Amino acid sequence: MTESTLLLVLAYVALTALITLSLLRSPFHWSLKLLLVLATSALYFVSYQGWREVQGWPVSSPLPARFQLHAAIIDEPDKTSGSPGTIHVWITDLSAAEPAEKPRAYRLDYQKSLHTNLQEALRNLRNGVIQLGRIKESGVSGMPRDFTRMGEKRQQLEIYSLPDPALPEK
Repeated sequence: MTESTLLLVLAYVALTALITLSLLRSPFHWSLKLLLVLATSALYFVSYQGWREVQGWPVSSPLPARFQLHAAIIDEPDKTSGSPGTIHVWITDLSAAEPAEKPRAYRLDYQKSLHTNLQEALRNLRNGVIQLGRIKESGVSGMPRDFTRMGEKRQQLEIYSLPDPALPEK
């Protein structure tokens, strides 16, 4: 737990204590008092989940339809430790018609095809070529690794280089 998260939790504990103390002498019905204390206590968990988003932890939510790839870290599966492997990507959402926001970290399940596509994209990034990507929905290709993934729709990432700009004729 980081220092800022601990301070956030302590702030909510203090807030709940203040609400509890103020409600002890209030003329409200006991059920309303209990509801207020429980709602304030529930804010611990809600704010912690929101705080994780603010801190920059990688999310497992779906990737945007169009994006710019900035970086990726590939953690291959390890049979000795039982690690299934993960892929972390840092991308900027280009789906909206608004200016691009700051990059966001995403956590993806390891796939060999995605691994090879990202390795080539990272090679192009090191050579100074901007890499864009888009999501294509696809059905299940082949048998899944385990039966908990039967029938799932997989997202297929297509990563490509930024096309050369079309310059006007002189």
